[in-house]
This record gives sequence, structure tokens and C-alpha cells, in this order.
Amino acid sequence: MYPILYKEALAPKIHLFKIGAPAIARKAKAGQFIVIRVDEKGERIPLTIADWDGKEGTVTIVFMEVGKTTSDLAMRKAGDSLLNFVGPLGLPTHIEKFGTVVCVGGGVGVAPIFPIARSLKKAGNKVISILGSRCQDILFWQDRLRSVSHELILTTDDGSCGRKGVVTIPLKELLEGSATIDRVIAIGPAVMMKFCARTTQPFGVK
Repeated sequence: MYPILYKEALAPKIHLFKIGAPAIARKAKAGQFIVIRVDEKGERIPLTIADWDGKEGTVTIVFMEVGKTTSDLAMRKAGDSLLNFVGPLGLPTHIEKFGTVVCVGGGVGVAPIFPIARSLKKAGNKVISILGSRCQDILFWQDRLRSVSHELILTTDDGSCGRKGVVTIPLKELLEGSATIDRVIAIGPAVMMKFCARTTQPFGVK
């Protein structure tokens, strides 16, 4: 059993859990994920690792309530335990010194973009982060991303925080600017990632 050591509501329907999982915390890398099962009747679901602390032996996950399993998970409290917590799984994000990297996080995708931005900065890159959401109420972790970025740009669809509009607007401005953008990494809703790819394509940026 894997204990829930800490629980926090980041935004409506978006939750953070810090889980006691020392073996996973010692090996986790940016971009990897875990598979959890709440109890013996629950389905297995994958969640990207949002943070970890090898010394503390904890792994942080962030998830949004979108169905029965995530709703059941959201009902758990600090002190409860999860039956299965398997990982780290998947290939880590490729990290090296590229130059200037733009990290784009949309919605709950802000959580998994954080460790990637942190690792890229640690590798010597200039990191520009763009965070976007529908409104201010569901935008979170601005301070965390600011701490691992040389520049942070916020966007909301309704203009309630940062710039009004979608993340591809400042992304295109950066690509059109005088500074060279060497790589763009985007995590968020499928439509957002699709349009980020379309935006970078004419500039030949991976």
C-alpha cells in the first residue's frame, strides 16, 4: 500500500497528491509516468509524474476529475493509501543543452511540464515557459514554473490572468522574434499540442 502523505486542491476538479513511494522517487526522471490503482475494484490509470523527492521518498501526482476512477481518487484523503503505484514507466524526456527552449503547458499539462522545464534549466538551457488555461481559476503552479524559467508568459482564454488568448499567440511571437528558439515542448489538451506543432513547423523548430 502506498500512503497519501499530502493532498491539495490546486483548482476546481484539479488535485495534487504526494505519495510515499521511496523506490520510485529514487529513480524518477522528467517525462516518466506511473500507473495507479485505487483499490482492488479500481481500474489502472496512468498519470505523469509531476514532481519527486528522492531523499524524502515521495512522488507528486496532479490529476483532474474526468471520470469514475479519478473521481474516486479525488475522494481519498491524506492518511489513506493506494493499492498499486507502479513506476517509473516510459522513456524520460530527452534532456540536453539545446540553447533556448520554450515549454508550453496547457490546463493540467502545467504539472508534467514543470519537471521538464526544471531539468532543461539545470542542463544549461534558457527556458521560456508559456502557461495557458481557460480562466484564472484553473491556472496553477505559476510560482513553480517561474522558479525554473528565465521568462514566464501567462495566457487565459478570457483574459482573467496574463494575456488574453491561447498559448500559440506568444509562441508564434517568440518564433518570429530575433532570438533563436532551438526547441519547443508542449503538454496539454490534444488540440493545443496539435496547434503548437503547426505553429513551430514553418520555422523548422522541433
